[in-house]
This record gives sequence, C-alpha cells and structure tokens, in this order.
Amino acid sequence: MLNQWKRLLAVLLAFAMVATACGGSDSDDAASGGDDTAAATTTDDGGDDDAMDDDEAMDDDAMDDDEAMDDEEPDSSEGDVDDVGNVEVDEEAANCASGVELEVGEFAPSGHADIGFGFILTGGFNPHNNQAPAAFGYYGYVYEGMVRQDAETGEIVPWLAKCFEISEAGDQLTFFLHEGVTFHDGEPFNAAAVKANIEFIKTAGPPEVLPPVAGQMAAVDSVEVIDDLTVQFNLNSPAAALVLSGLIRNSGLIVSPASLGNAAANPAGTGPYFVESESADHTDINFGAFPDYWQPQLVGMETVNLQGGLSPQVRLDGLTSGEFDIATINNNEQDLVPGFSTDITVRIGFVVADWQGEQIPALANRDVRCAMAAALNREGIVPQIGQSVDSAIKQFAVTSSDYAYIDDLESPDFDLELAQSLMAASGESGFEFSNGHLPGGFWPVIASAFSGALTEIDISMNNEALDPPGAGEMFARLARAQHPVQIVAFNEPNALMSLIARTGQGGLNPSKVSPDGVDELVESAKGKTFEDGEADVAAAWKIMVEECIFIINNALFTSIGFQENVTGVDHIKGIPVSFWPHGVRVDG
Repeated sequence: MLNQWKRLLAVLLAFAMVATACGGSDSDDAASGGDDTAAATTTDDGGDDDAMDDDEAMDDDAMDDDEAMDDEEPDSSEGDVDDVGNVEVDEEAANCASGVELEVGEFAPSGHADIGFGFILTGGFNPHNNQAPAAFGYYGYVYEGMVRQDAETGEIVPWLAKCFEISEAGDQLTFFLHEGVTFHDGEPFNAAAVKANIEFIKTAGPPEVLPPVAGQMAAVDSVEVIDDLTVQFNLNSPAAALVLSGLIRNSGLIVSPASLGNAAANPAGTGPYFVESESADHTDINFGAFPDYWQPQLVGMETVNLQGGLSPQVRLDGLTSGEFDIATINNNEQDLVPGFSTDITVRIGFVVADWQGEQIPALANRDVRCAMAAALNREGIVPQIGQSVDSAIKQFAVTSSDYAYIDDLESPDFDLELAQSLMAASGESGFEFSNGHLPGGFWPVIASAFSGALTEIDISMNNEALDPPGAGEMFARLARAQHPVQIVAFNEPNALMSLIARTGQGGLNPSKVSPDGVDELVESAKGKTFEDGEADVAAAWKIMVEECIFIINNALFTSIGFQENVTGVDHIKGIPVSFWPHGVRVDG
C-alpha cells in the first residue's frame, strides 16, 4: 500500500508541475506580469498582490479523496530496514532518499556570481507572506523544506527529511529528519522546529502568514514530536498528497524558530546561502556561502549578487557583455546567449466569469461564448508575445502525453467565418465589457490582441491595467466577477486542482455553479487515486472548454540564460523563472 502511495505521488507531482522546452517570452516578466507580480493563480482571499491560489489555495478537502487507497497490504520485502532517527523504517516503503545515508562532499565554493531578474522580492525574506512563484528564485538560497520536487521528474522527494511515511489510510504523515542540519543562526533543525513552523503557519495570520499559505496546512490537525528527528503530522482527512503538495511550496519552507514572526528582518533558514545584505527595496541582494550547510558539496559559489526589477533589455545586455553570469531572458533570445534552461509555467486565456449572463445577458448564450473562442487567432497571437506557434493550445494539457489530455475536444479553432455565423445565429447583438490585466511583461500585448480579435464579431473589450498591479488583484477581480470576461493565468499545478478552484464552490468561480455534470465529475475524481481519476478530470475539462467558459489561448514558457562557465542551473518544476541554487557553480 505504501508503495502504491509512492507511485501515486510520483504521478501527482509529475503532472502537478508541467515541464518541457521551447517557445518564447520575456521569461520572468512573462511569468510575473511585471517587476513584482507573478502570473499565478489566487486564493479565495485574493487581496494580497502576491497571493496565489494554485495548490496553496485549495479548500481543506481539495484533494482529500483523490488518493483513495485499495486494500493492498504494504510489501516490506521490497526495501531494507534501517535506522532513521531513532525509528526502524522500511526505506523503500517510506519514500527514503537514495541510499538514506547522505553522501557529504567537501565545502569548496569558488568565485562570485552576478544574477539579473525582472522580478522584485516584495516584502523581503519572509517565505510565508509572498506566494509569487518567482519569489522562489530568492527564497531558494536561504530556505528549504522537508521535501522538494525533483528537478528532472517533478516527483516529491525527501530533502531535509531522509524519508517520509504515509499511513495506510492516508491521514498521517511521518517525517524522519537528517541529523546535523543547522539554521543560519546556529539553532538546530529538528522535529521541534518543524512543529513550531507548522503551528505558526496555521495560527499567525496576516501579515506574517498569508491565508493561502496557512490554507496549505489546513488539513493538518496536529503536529507531534515523536523524538528529536521524527515528526508526525496527524491529518483531519485522507489528504497526504495535498499536504505534501503544500510542503513543496511556501508552507514547507522552514524558518528558524527564533525568526518566526520576524523572518523578513532576520532571515534564517537551512539553505546553502545566507543573506549578507539587501537594499531597502529588495532589488540588490548579496548572499554569502553558509559554511555549516548540511550538504557542503552543493555550495558552489562564495558570494552571489542578485539584482531584481531589471528590464528585459538590461538583462540580455548584461548577459551578452559578461556583466551577468545568469539572468532571466525572453525565449526568443536563446540563440543570443551562451546557454539557457527553458520550462513551461502557466496557461493564458479567457475566463467567462459571467457565463450565466447576470451582467451581460448575451454571455448566457453558448453561441456567443463560442464565437469569442473562434475569433481568437491563437497561432497569430502567440508570436506577438515571443512564443512559438506550438504554444497555442485550447486546454490545460499542453501535449498529448500530459495528464487529462482531451483528444476529441470539440472546441472551435480560429475561424472568423464561424465566429461571425455563431454570433449571428445567437440572435444577440454586440456588447462592451472591461478587462483588467497586469501592466508588465506580455500582458498588455496579449490584451490588445484579444481585444482586436473580438472587434471582428462586434464585441468591444476595453483593457485597463490593474491597480494595484499584482496577481492578487487580478484574481480578486475574477473571484468577484468584476470583469464579465477576463484574461487570466491558469496556474494551478494540475488540471484537477484547476477544476476544483474554478468550478462549484471554488474561489475562482464567482457564479458558484457549473454546467451539468461538471461538479459530479470533479467529486468523482476527488474520490479516486489521481491516476484513476484522470478520465473524470478530462471529461469535466471537456465540458468547460466545449461550453466556451474556459477559453485558453496559449501555454507560456520561460528561459534562464547563463554563461558557458556556469553549470547546474535547473528550473524548479512548476515555479516560473526560478532555479535551485544548490550545485550551481561559476568556474573560471
């Protein structure tokens, strides 16, 4: 049974954070919507600029039943039994790290790295009050979690924990921690520190902890210290996969207990680097190598300077001139730099929030909504934002191998004659509405392109830049249907979570109703394993797309450029424009 859970979680996270290569866009501006915002999803709260709703903003039971288990008994014969902390565990069944015993190399950092980002770390180094995915490009130097995503596969794997064990019922998680890990302030990392962090996240509240970050741990009923290196999470439902998904994000980033409540002023984590200094606006940050890092071989640089809030041209010029060792770039600039890493981040498209026609009666007519879908020349639009034509999509899945891909989707491609005929057949006349969009990056360009497309069917979309200019504002407006139709990012980590957030009582479904059959399919998927529920997820998405309520235009890819003497740059799966600094080296 435990091995089945391991396989399930591999599937969950492999699809939870999509990754592939190619395309083009202003990498971090495209993903963040400007200097200090991230194109990501939101929370029910939705009021903070950086509030995101992806897996962190799900209701308590968002994935409670997704990991439904059969009666198979665990097979302990597949792994060796070894001591982890003070407890004997089956290494394979308990999702142990490779070899369990850590292979520690030499602490031998070399040289200095200059890095350029477009994203600004608003609020500083408190990982619990900024959910912008691009912020992980900063947090990763200082903070770590008990688990993380594998850079290659996207699976949940142990990190500060040697192993994690899931109870047969899926309502209990036990973590077995590495020995000898210390925080930057010299305090030990242990079970008590984990308990302090989770309890702080669940109870502190704003501004120290954003509601969606607290929501990541909503399924945790209590945290129990078994011994110094063993900590047990008791859940209020079978939601182990949901909690693990939260632990790879903000709620899993462990802060020294002494800094809880004051992390921005006194950042202290267990990461490979510590903050030496930062400017008041957080645009110029200096990191130093942490000499007591528990995996010293992964500390590759002596010092790092990270500059944020830089324009795309400044970043590109800095790379080509040698001023920057690493910088986020546009995808169409890949051939101009010595090396690059590319990954998919989000999907961009319309959400017809007023699909029942409460504000604009014509939107209750499916023909009108589908006329809007047919008017979008996706392959003509994406080059305008630096993306390749293969980024043009109509559903959450990007390729036929992705989770819940719909191969028989009956949704209109670009066909202006069809769009005009659908509009005529609807019996409805043209109408006008406003669309709020992020002010930076590709957003104004794509908003203008969408607006131009709709004029062909006598619909006027008036674009306005968001104020405040943050993703939180974008999704707050969606949640209250301030714009009957709005261009937004679909950035939940997988297709099921996107449905949960945007159908039924989900925070991004202001109508609180769904087309016939959708809610039932979503509930059915939640009651199965992630893999077994795939057909239900695809069927629910098919309805939403064919009803022209979700009108997706394109996937968004981002790139990180680097010099030839830089090694080890890997995107964080599902986190836009960021990379783990562990193992990154600048030689020569």
